[in-house]
Amino acid sequence: MKILTIGPFPPLRGGISDFHYSLFNQFSKHHDVSVLSFKKLYPSILFPGKNQYHDKHVDVDSVYNILDPINIFSWFRAKKIMHSINPDRIIISYWHFFFIPLYVYILKNTKNVKRYVLFHNVLSHQRKSYEIYLLRLLLKHIDCCVVMNDSAKKQINEIDNNKKVIKTFHPLYLLDNNAHTKESARKELGIVNSKVILFFGLIRPYKGLDNLIKAAKHLNSSLSDFKIVIAGENYESMSKYYNLINKFNLEEKFMFDLKFIDQNNTAKYFMASDIVVMPYKHGSQSGVLSLAYNFNRPVIVTNVGGLSEYIVNGKTGFVVNDEKELSNKIGHFFKENLFGEMSSFIRDYKKQFSWEEFERKVNE
Repeated sequence: MKILTIGPFPPLRGGISDFHYSLFNQFSKHHDVSVLSFKKLYPSILFPGKNQYHDKHVDVDSVYNILDPINIFSWFRAKKIMHSINPDRIIISYWHFFFIPLYVYILKNTKNVKRYVLFHNVLSHQRKSYEIYLLRLLLKHIDCCVVMNDSAKKQINEIDNNKKVIKTFHPLYLLDNNAHTKESARKELGIVNSKVILFFGLIRPYKGLDNLIKAAKHLNSSLSDFKIVIAGENYESMSKYYNLINKFNLEEKFMFDLKFIDQNNTAKYFMASDIVVMPYKHGSQSGVLSLAYNFNRPVIVTNVGGLSEYIVNGKTGFVVNDEKELSNKIGHFFKENLFGEMSSFIRDYKKQFSWEEFERKVNE
C-alpha cells in the first residue's frame, strides 16, 4: 500500500514531530510511505518558543518538507506532489484548528484515497468559538478519525456522530533507557540525596505548574528531602511561578532547566527521577506519559481529558483531583517506598503500547 502521511516531521521540534517520525518508521516496514511535512509551522509572530527546529534531520527521498500554513503556493506544490505519489491512504496529524484550511485544501483535491486524520488533540488548549465549525468542515472531508483515548472519541462523536472513529492508544517512544542509571543521571544534573519529582515538557498555562508549586507547599511540611525538577522550554513568562515559589519559601526545593530537551538528553531527566507529575488543568493526552512509561517511571496525573485512561491507579501511578491530593499521593509514594513495585509493574504493563499494535489497530 502507498501511504502519504502529512504533519510536522524532523527537523521540526516537538512531540508531534517525534510521533510522526516513529509512525513513519513503523508503517515503512510494511508499506511504501511518503511524508509531506512543514518548512515552517508557525509565523514567527505566533510562535512563543525560541526555535522551531533541532539538529535531527531525516535524509529520505520520500520526505518533502515544503508546507507553510500561510503560504498558499506551498499548498499548490503539495497537491502536485500528492498527485505524483498517488497514495492509497492519507494519514494527517491534527492538533490545532490553525491548520484546517491547509488540510481541507489537500483533502478536497484527493480522489479514490482513504483519508484518515490522527487526532493528537480534538479541541485546542485555547478553545475558540469558531473551532467547532472548522472541525466540522475537516470531518466532512475525511473517512476515518484515529484517536488515542475515550475523551477524544467522545468529542468527535459530539461534533459528528456519523464519522468512523478508531480508538487506539499513544505508543511508547522507544528511547534508550540504558544510557544512564539513576545515580549517573543525578550526578550529571547535580542532584544528591533527594527524592526527585519530574515535571517535563513545554511550560504552558494549562500544564498546571502553579498547582504543582502549591502541592509542594503542602508536601514540604511532611517530606523534607525532595527536589522538583522542571525540565522544558517555557512558552510563557515564568515570573508568576517564581513569585509563588518565593512566597512559599520553596527556592531550595525547585530546580529549573528551561530549554527544549531533545531526545538525546531526555533519558537523563527521566532516569534521575523517582516519579513524574502531570498536574494538567485540561488536555486530552500527552507524550510525556508515554516517555515516563518508556523509562519505567510511575506517573501522577490529574483527572482531566484522557490522561487517567493510561493509569492503573496504585499500580502505574495515581489519578488526583487537586493540589492537596497531589501532595498526599507524592508523600504516600515516598513514605511507602513504592518506586520498585510500581516500576516493575510498568515494565510488563507498557508492552501493550507497542508501535506494532498501534499499526494493527489503525488498519482494522
